[in-house]
Amino acid sequence: MSRAGPSVPETAVVFERALDHALNSQQVLDALVRAKGVADREQLRTRAVRARAAITAAAAVEYQEYLRARSAVEGANREPVARVVPGWSAARAALRWVAAKRDRAGAGDVPADDVPDVTRAREAWELALLERGVVPFLLGRLEELLMGQRGGRAAR
Repeated sequence: MSRAGPSVPETAVVFERALDHALNSQQVLDALVRAKGVADREQLRTRAVRARAAITAAAAVEYQEYLRARSAVEGANREPVARVVPGWSAARAALRWVAAKRDRAGAGDVPADDVPDVTRAREAWELALLERGVVPFLLGRLEELLMGQRGGRAAR
C-alpha cells in the first residue's frame, strides 16, 4: 500500500531538522533581510509547521524509496526466521523471539539505517525535503508577504 506522502512519526524529526537548517541557511537569512521585517524566523517556522504535510509531499518519491530500501533490509533480517518456522506453535515462538531480538538489537540483525543503501536513500529524502520542500516554501512565503506589503503601499 503506498501513501500520498510521508506520514511516519520519524518525518516530524526530519522535518524539524530540515526546517532548522533552512531557517539558518544563508539563502533564507538573506531573504529575511531583503524582506525588511515583513516576517521573522518564528513566523516563518509557524507557517511551515502548519504546512508540514504539503511541504513533505515535495519529497514523497524519495521518502518512498527510503521506505522500500529500509523494508528490504528489515525483510532480510526476518527471512532466516521464516525459513526455520514449519509449524504454528513454532511460528508464535519465533515471532516472540524476533520481537525480543529486535528489542535487544541482537547480533544477526543489522539496523536498517546502518545499511549503505538505506543511508543513501534517507539522505536523498532529507535533501529533497530541504531543497524542494522547506527552502522553497520559506522563500515563497517571504516573497508573498513582501509582494503584499508592496501592494499595500501602492494602494495608498
